[in-house]
Amino acid sequence: MSIKWLFLAAAFTFLAGRSAFAQTYSDPVAYCHAVGRIDKPDSRYTGPKLPAWMAKKLNLKTSQSRMMEWRCADGTVLACLYGANIPCDSKANTSQKPTDPILDYCRQNPDSTFVPMVVTGHDTTVSWACHGGNPVVINSAAVDAQGYAKAYWKTVSP
Repeated sequence: MSIKWLFLAAAFTFLAGRSAFAQTYSDPVAYCHAVGRIDKPDSRYTGPKLPAWMAKKLNLKTSQSRMMEWRCADGTVLACLYGANIPCDSKANTSQKPTDPILDYCRQNPDSTFVPMVVTGHDTTVSWACHGGNPVVINSAAVDAQGYAKAYWKTVSP
């Protein structure tokens, strides 16, 4: 057997062994402390999507896990509750360039004080108005370091 094949076999064994012994976590707090920052729990998290302590903090039942998301930010657990116009499962669109639907809306509603989310999209953090048929930004909400709308995500702990 050549040196090349021995090296490849050793590398494969090393990498396969590392994944076989990867640490797993059933508690979101321990998981987030270990991973630091992640948008969605990965295979290292083995617990329920909505643990009992988190359900209590969010005023949910453990069976209502579809109503929320959680993620890790700087070692802490952040949770978001879905609601009208609250997209917990996507990062914020912070673009201040008006889209074609916004341009069309302002042409049809030249002095509208607000462009509805059905036009702007639910993932935007930018609020628009129309002035003389032209879109103008009236507000832009803050996003966190991971690109999510800050207002929707709250720190939770047992």
